[in-house]
Amino acid sequence: MKGDKVNQGKSIRILHVDDEENQLEFTKLFLEEIDKNVVIDSVSDPNEAVKLASKNNYDCIVSDYKMLTMSGIELAQKVREISKVPFILYTGQGSEEVAQSAFEAGVDDYLKKESEPSHYQVLAKRVRQNVDKYRAEQLYHNVVDESRDGIIILTGATVAFTNDAATKMMCSEDAESLVGRSILDCVIDSEKELLAKLDVAEKKKGAAPFFEVQFRTGAGAIRVAEVSSTGMSYLGQEAHLCFFRDVSRRKRMEERLEVLHQQAVKLGGLMDPKVIASATLDIMMGVFEYQTLSFHVVEDGYLKTLDVRGAPRLGLSLVMDGPGITVKAARERHSILVNDVRLCKDFFKGSVNSMSELAVPVVLNGETIGVLNVESLELDDFTEEDRKLLEALSPHVAYALSRSKSRKPGDAVETEKALKLDYALGRLEDAEKVEAMILSELQSSLRSIKDASDILRDQPEMLPDLATSIDMSADHASRVADLIREKVSSSIMNGSFSEVNSVVRTVMESGYLPRNIIVNNVYSEGALVTEIPKDKMIRVLENLVRNAVEAMPTGGTLEVKIMASEDSAMIAVRDTGPGIPPHVMDRLFQPFNTTKQGHSGLGLAFAKKTVEAAGGSIEVKTGEKGTVMVVTVPTRSLEKD
Repeated sequence: MKGDKVNQGKSIRILHVDDEENQLEFTKLFLEEIDKNVVIDSVSDPNEAVKLASKNNYDCIVSDYKMLTMSGIELAQKVREISKVPFILYTGQGSEEVAQSAFEAGVDDYLKKESEPSHYQVLAKRVRQNVDKYRAEQLYHNVVDESRDGIIILTGATVAFTNDAATKMMCSEDAESLVGRSILDCVIDSEKELLAKLDVAEKKKGAAPFFEVQFRTGAGAIRVAEVSSTGMSYLGQEAHLCFFRDVSRRKRMEERLEVLHQQAVKLGGLMDPKVIASATLDIMMGVFEYQTLSFHVVEDGYLKTLDVRGAPRLGLSLVMDGPGITVKAARERHSILVNDVRLCKDFFKGSVNSMSELAVPVVLNGETIGVLNVESLELDDFTEEDRKLLEALSPHVAYALSRSKSRKPGDAVETEKALKLDYALGRLEDAEKVEAMILSELQSSLRSIKDASDILRDQPEMLPDLATSIDMSADHASRVADLIREKVSSSIMNGSFSEVNSVVRTVMESGYLPRNIIVNNVYSEGALVTEIPKDKMIRVLENLVRNAVEAMPTGGTLEVKIMASEDSAMIAVRDTGPGIPPHVMDRLFQPFNTTKQGHSGLGLAFAKKTVEAAGGSIEVKTGEKGTVMVVTVPTRSLEKD
């Protein structure tokens, strides 16, 4: 509203309304003389005063009570429709009844006119007091009520005050329903631990007094807040002034980046560009679910497609000076994010009707050698976080491609070893051949080093003679180890297998489970190997566990049990939530089916597609006492024939 903007300087701009011209002149003369920071606009017509108040940022309005066209109380009522600035009723015909009516109309102060000039000192003081109070209230409103951080005052664990941001953040519809409740209704922690964290944060000096807590939203979602706290007195009680900042998005970004880097380092062990392309798209699928993904390399002035996911592979080769967002990213050597391709003149339509696109170049020594590209059928489907994730992957791809280009053919012996290892790692049941190669190649080098060590222990003077032998054996062992690591990385990144017990441990020990969830894990004896890539198997289980946890917003029991049969493994994820409604069950595994705010609705669809593609299945049983999801995957034996 006009007139609500606070003048933070010392000057005070006053609108004085009185239908007596002499009173206007005297008031302006004396007040501007008493306080040099006062500026007065005088007006005799109340209707004109309403117009001025709507157009100008006055700090205070002073008005007579009895005027011909409109009373001061009626003027106050009209002003209150457009502004909250202090309104002082200044009249020579006052009474208790007038004063009461004035305050009911929203007047801030009431002052009777006096004939003595010294009375203007009183008026000037009352104006300054009301303006200072209003400015302080507006400053409080700007800082507290409009803060994007949640501000909560706690007396013990009880909420004594909350601003709008905290109310929207926590599990409450309005501030009144949150005040008076325990903060532990929203924050997932014990009272003792939370108060201890507050005390520690308040005693820290010279360091950022932050700590993290998990909290529950009104929709039941579990999120993460960064909290800072300061001790204070509130209404005569010791209290904690707490600032809550929702960092869930940042934490999720950090987790995605960490997972991406963990997966991306494996690219360094790959040598074939096509294998690198396939492995890179596997990693990208973990970040951009159900998008169209493509991997391109620059060759002889063209941008050539090496691999595609989520769309037919057309085998196009695009000229570097031609159209296309991917080509432009390669040509200009910087990432391009377009959330509406209809507005982009560089867009080149491929095999899908994309609406948004993200392209990130792979740059080595200032030259583009490839492009990572993601497309979506939805508008505005990519964020700056997505751009950062793909940009974080790009250097790993550049390193892998540079190694593949600089690789030398090698001698016949090394080539023979590589072929043997390719064959040994090609099938799980041939694992003994890997063992044989390790024994015959790697251990022979290690044995030579050990023999030299034994000789030196008895005859240290032999060091100059044995040094060359030790160096040669160490170099040979290093080459064999590099070869094994390269082939193992290639095998794993090509999605050959994962071990079920290991996957479950990875997910259950990731540390994101709320404290109000009791966890029971039952593992199986022996190795249960399935031909589902480990990263995909982890995502399958994470989706099931996350759904189970979100079904128990007030706490419960989560059980993950592994059972083995002759040729399969079953993972049962059981929760004690209220069960899945029938109308949701019918569409449970359909893409984009979700009832949860902020969810894509793709998690269970991805899980089902991944498991069934490997010859497995997912079954769901639900009721009032909870839900159990059973994943069955085929397994292969690691025992020798």
